[in-house]
Amino acid sequence: MTNDMPPPKGNGRAINFTPDIHKLLWTHDVTGCRQTPPRTGDMATRAVLSRHINLLHRTRLCFRRQQCCEYLSAAYQCEEAWNGRLQSPLVKNVKPGDYIYDLEQKYKREGKISAIDVDLLMNAVDGSKAIDLVSDVEEIVHRLRRSRESVFTLPSTHHALLRYLQLKSATDTILKIISDPLNYGIFPDHYTSNLLMDTFLEQENYTAAARVASVNMLQEDFGPPLTQTLALASCFAYVTCENNQPWINYKPKPEEPAEEVKIRVKYLRNPYFDDHFDLQDPNHIVGKTLAWLSPLVGGMIGASCELLGWALYNKWGDLEAALHRIKDGNDSVAVSMVRRIKEIIDQCEDGDAQERLKVAMSHLEQVEGKVKEVEMWPAIQTLLSQVTAQAEQQDIKAQNDTYQYWEKRRAEEFQRQLDEYRKRELLDEIEEKKKDLAEREQVIFFFDNKEKLELVLQQKKDQYKDKSKYQKKQKKKVDTDYIPPEV
Repeated sequence: MTNDMPPPKGNGRAINFTPDIHKLLWTHDVTGCRQTPPRTGDMATRAVLSRHINLLHRTRLCFRRQQCCEYLSAAYQCEEAWNGRLQSPLVKNVKPGDYIYDLEQKYKREGKISAIDVDLLMNAVDGSKAIDLVSDVEEIVHRLRRSRESVFTLPSTHHALLRYLQLKSATDTILKIISDPLNYGIFPDHYTSNLLMDTFLEQENYTAAARVASVNMLQEDFGPPLTQTLALASCFAYVTCENNQPWINYKPKPEEPAEEVKIRVKYLRNPYFDDHFDLQDPNHIVGKTLAWLSPLVGGMIGASCELLGWALYNKWGDLEAALHRIKDGNDSVAVSMVRRIKEIIDQCEDGDAQERLKVAMSHLEQVEGKVKEVEMWPAIQTLLSQVTAQAEQQDIKAQNDTYQYWEKRRAEEFQRQLDEYRKRELLDEIEEKKKDLAEREQVIFFFDNKEKLELVLQQKKDQYKDKSKYQKKQKKKVDTDYIPPEV
């Protein structure tokens, strides 16, 4: 494993401790958990050394935690402001289990689910409780997406759903939902993306972190610098890590009929590949994310990751143009990325493009100071720490204001729907009264309208006078003596 690769959890260096007691030198290897005690038979000394062993074990655990990718602080979670929604009168009265049953009955009765009802449910479920409603909320969001009410989905619904799934460690469900917007319609905002990517980086689930970053690429919105840097770190960690989780295709496949069925169509639709939403290869998806995102980050990190992105994306023309642009610019490239890009170029099947890229790469390397010996992963971590320190407090304040705005909008939407229901009931009541009054009027004024009624009755009789229109067609007579000619 090179220095440019993100370190696995618990991987560290040897830490030397020198206690003052009896001038005992202890050497502790964090990776192998090895202690080398001095040779002594004194019981008191052994007791002292035993205490030092316990101290070293605790230090090893703390060091491992420091090695984890914890970039966002606990305050960034905005737990207090987020949990404040549970005290809202609208959310407080919702019992998730009963509410889910009511929504299912309403869906069977009316064939749709209201967007405000789904938002209330998503904000009412508490991820800290033992009850597991992951499959239920997934199904309800899917039903909302397939109804006309989907256009009224509130922004808080997206955040509340993904945050609940995050607390329940339902990573597969999160990736399934954000990877299939057609059937779920859930799009993480920048703040939610930051929380997800930070969590997955901490768990060393680089595949999940890169998939969250790729959603921003598909939406062509990388957000503020903090979201950009987290996305860059996620994609770089995925590319450079050797033991990644599998990249699962969550999009539903069309069901193939058991028997071959041929149908007549007016025309055949030519196959089309949009090179964006139709991308399936993980290297192409992550490569395109790096290629589009890196220029926004800039510097040596941005230039190196942009070249790596175009190479993974197999866009040889764009890679050649980027090599020439960086050669003439002020940014440098990490030597480790140059080696990785050369390996990808060697696998290029286009001989002409491969030759041009090798020439462009050699020209870049010949420029003095363009290729530097820099460890990419520590540099990305340093950049991420700097960006986090600058943006964290501002994001926390903005998110607290967003929570207050969502609560206000939720109350307004609930009142709007309540007024809509009352209006509908009133209109139905008015229509029922009008129908009743029309029937009573017909009875009361029967003799006054007798002539009109007789005229209407006569018109209906005239419609049925011409019986020829309604007579059944007679069957054709068949000649029983007919003999067909011999052929």
